[in-house]
Amino acid sequence: MARFSTVFGLSNQQASLDFVDIDLTTDTPLYLDPYAIEIRDDEWSSKCGDHIRSFFNEVMSALRAHNHPRAMHLLGNLHEPNETFLGQSSGRPQGRGVGDHKARQFADALVNSRAFVTGILSDISEAELFIFGVGPDTISDLTTNVLRGLLAEYTANQCNLHSIETHRVNSIGPAWNIQASRWEARQFMLPLYRNRPILLVPKFSVRFGMSIDSQEFYNHHMIEYLRAENLRSGSGLVHTFKDGSRTVYKSAVKAIHPFIKDDLATFVREHPEVLESYKALKGAQGSLAVTDIEKFFDERAFAQVLRDRLSAIQPGNASASEYHSVILGITTFLFHPGLIYPVKEQEIHQGRKRIDIKFTNSGESSFFDSMIKSNQARAISVAVECKNYTKEVANPELDQLSGRFGHQRGFLGFLLCRSIDDRARMIQRCRDTANDGRGYIIVLEDRDIVEMLGLVEQNRRSAINRLLQARFDELIH
Repeated sequence: MARFSTVFGLSNQQASLDFVDIDLTTDTPLYLDPYAIEIRDDEWSSKCGDHIRSFFNEVMSALRAHNHPRAMHLLGNLHEPNETFLGQSSGRPQGRGVGDHKARQFADALVNSRAFVTGILSDISEAELFIFGVGPDTISDLTTNVLRGLLAEYTANQCNLHSIETHRVNSIGPAWNIQASRWEARQFMLPLYRNRPILLVPKFSVRFGMSIDSQEFYNHHMIEYLRAENLRSGSGLVHTFKDGSRTVYKSAVKAIHPFIKDDLATFVREHPEVLESYKALKGAQGSLAVTDIEKFFDERAFAQVLRDRLSAIQPGNASASEYHSVILGITTFLFHPGLIYPVKEQEIHQGRKRIDIKFTNSGESSFFDSMIKSNQARAISVAVECKNYTKEVANPELDQLSGRFGHQRGFLGFLLCRSIDDRARMIQRCRDTANDGRGYIIVLEDRDIVEMLGLVEQNRRSAINRLLQARFDELIH
């Protein structure tokens, strides 16, 4: 097994990485799920959702207008991707997407489907539900193609964050231009493994299968609905027991309503609330946990490893890069999936290079959800600055961090440092910054980080939200 992290010399494990730590010798059985992306409210997912809807609407418009050349051009550029190393295959990743040879077949299946004719097919995630011959690999690979440009940008940012070398690549296919509604050739800066380009995928965007799954919907929603309907109406499918209780066997319903995708479309047209309920249920499941991706991962033991790694770093400029790297891993481990998509921001400040991090706030935890909804913080993103000083941080560092706030980003940040000499004085400084309307800065010293890692070790991860809320409340009370 050749993990991306191992091949490129990262000390981070999957739990402290924002992306899927893929095996570069075979496909990882995960899928880029358009529904999991489209239901999210964070900035990156919203941009991805716009791209997916833009492409799908163009395809549907071309097919409805009987503009076959346009539809073939759009679908013909969906080449089989293997740069993500995701999906299901044996041996070397090959990709299973649409491609030139499947474009016509895919278009024909769409046009001839009952879902297309009746107009109930509303987005690309429903194609597996209603379209014959379309499975999760096709949907995932189609999504990868449409998001290729955004995934390349994400990959470049993650490589910059972790100091991984990238190379100019021309060979992975075109990118979807959402403004012009067309494919365009582009160059990408990507990492290479044995001269093959790699696209990294955020772990919050993947699932073990498509969220919208035709077999699952058929077995657990459509058939169950029809069972209940037959029981209520007292149809001939009702079986009465000696004690007077009644039931409708699932097998009896399936005999009358076998699994046919066109029939699923008819059912949804007649009972749209069942599909909406199913989608709401799938949307509430949230992102995969690290233990979902790595079955034998022990987060309590990993928390102890991170705690020991942090305590081994000496304060001072000589160890600043190491401290920054470890803190990046710790914050990702502690705050994901609330904070996602870390990006390194560099600036030369008074002759010294500042290396700071900006996270996107996904709102997928109680504290960060409250911060993105807060009228004061409006934390669309969260700035993180790391100071491996031998002395206590002071007003210049607070001013430096508050200078990164704004209406496009929000007004919340974390300042991480090794120790605080006078905690009451530091809180008052942060309170003054907040009272001046310059944003909310939560200062976390090693002791705070160790406490949060300790909560994970004690299997009390949810208490981290309460700790962060208490730190924020200190600034406003």
